[in-house]
Amino acid sequence: MEAKYIAACKVAKEAIWLRKFLTNLEVVPNMHLSITLYCDNSGAIANSRELRRHKRKKHIELKYHLIKKIIHHDDVVVIQISSEQNIVDPFTKALTAKVFEDHLQSLGLRYL
Repeated sequence: MEAKYIAACKVAKEAIWLRKFLTNLEVVPNMHLSITLYCDNSGAIANSRELRRHKRKKHIELKYHLIKKIIHHDDVVVIQISSEQNIVDPFTKALTAKVFEDHLQSLGLRYL
């Protein structure tokens, strides 16, 4: 859970930075909407939505709890996604041929 929570925090910070960058470039007109962050770990999602700090989470560095403030300000919305629908899985683990082909399709790619 901790690794996914820390990764979600880092992704949220990158998303906020990217939003500010694109806003300054005036490339995308509707950058005021919340950014959707998909996560397949229910523990990381629950921890990111909880504003209070717990003794059990004391070992996680304070800098990673920034995601709680980002979510509270509605800059990022965290949504749970199943591992089967997670399109980044091909980059993190070995897959069967059928699952690999499904992921290629969801990424908009095709097998040659």
